[in-house]
Amino acid sequence: MVRCVLLSVALCWTASAAGASNAVSLGYSDKGAVIDSDAESCPGGGWLVANHDGTFENGYAWQYAGIQPPYYGAFGEGIEGFQWTVACVALWVSTEPGYFSGQTCDVYIWDGGVDSPPTSVLGMVAGVVLGNVPVWPMCGENDVWINMGVHGDFTVGYWGNWPGGHAAYYCGADLSGSGGHPWTWIAPGVGYPTGWNDPSIVWGPTRSMGCGAWFAHPASVEARSWGSIKALFE
Repeated sequence: MVRCVLLSVALCWTASAAGASNAVSLGYSDKGAVIDSDAESCPGGGWLVANHDGTFENGYAWQYAGIQPPYYGAFGEGIEGFQWTVACVALWVSTEPGYFSGQTCDVYIWDGGVDSPPTSVLGMVAGVVLGNVPVWPMCGENDVWINMGVHGDFTVGYWGNWPGGHAAYYCGADLSGSGGHPWTWIAPGVGYPTGWNDPSIVWGPTRSMGCGAWFAHPASVEARSWGSIKALFE
């Protein structure tokens, strides 16, 4: 269920804990090549839809005050007009040495996110420990089983569960592809407009984020409504 992206000649930097920014990045890397692993991909997934070009030139994360419940500090990517079953949400992430030690994330599907910002939560999987979090300049694909139906435009992504702490890992950022619909949900009080915004206002020009969807054939749909999960945020 794992694929990796190998990127060349990374120029990395790490913000120190003292006076560290709430918004951090791994640093620009020249475009590299996708390296497919032999691991099993998403179970039940027929095809993968993502807006990136198969390489990531940077990685973004929120930390400290930038990560707040319910999902301030989330990243997502809008997917255009499907009416199928999403078998898995695909996430491409990377880390710096010593910062990932099993921290969890919550994986989401939101409504909308193509012609306008995402809106309501359609489904989520809480407390996911990603199994493929390599050190930059590698970026690992993680396929998270969700198995739910979608109708029309939607956004897939995740929220890192480390409020008040240093970023455990970073979402892959494509700076050179044909473009998509990148999003981040910005917390209040961190120096940027609050709510859903293009990551470009924080990190500079960004074409798409490392989030995608594995689709299955339209059968055996498990509905997961906002009503069934909203108690998690109260």
